[in-house]
Amino acid sequence: MLIKLAGLFTVADGRGEEMNQGETVTIFNDMCIWMPASLIDKKIQWEEIDPLTVRATFHNKGNRISAVLYFNEKGELINFVSDDRYYSPTGKNYRQVRWSTPVKNYKEMNGIKIASYGEAIWHFPEGEYCYAKFNVKEIEYNGEHLK
Repeated sequence: MLIKLAGLFTVADGRGEEMNQGETVTIFNDMCIWMPASLIDKKIQWEEIDPLTVRATFHNKGNRISAVLYFNEKGELINFVSDDRYYSPTGKNYRQVRWSTPVKNYKEMNGIKIASYGEAIWHFPEGEYCYAKFNVKEIEYNGEHLK
């Protein structure tokens, strides 16, 4: 993962097994939140923890990650928690840290019900660090171009 400031200066350049595993968690998280129809993939194994909680294990290109997904009584995803992501502010040193993405405020947009609010949180032993908050105001799909 290459991050540049103004497209000119390298801030972080993460590579390697830790980055690949962490990005596999990110991809699976995106599948759960934005593309739930993709969750019928044979590369995903499901284990029920209780009526509102499941553990999912995702295999992708040599990476195996798992996450616990929490749902409310309406069947809406309310949190995604994984211990398989790595924190690295520079891309040089990696630290395996619990990561979660709580979501809420489901709304119908363009005929699809999605969470309109979400956060991305690192759960460090010294305390939580919420580094992103998302408020979706509108969404546009270009499905006719998908193949």
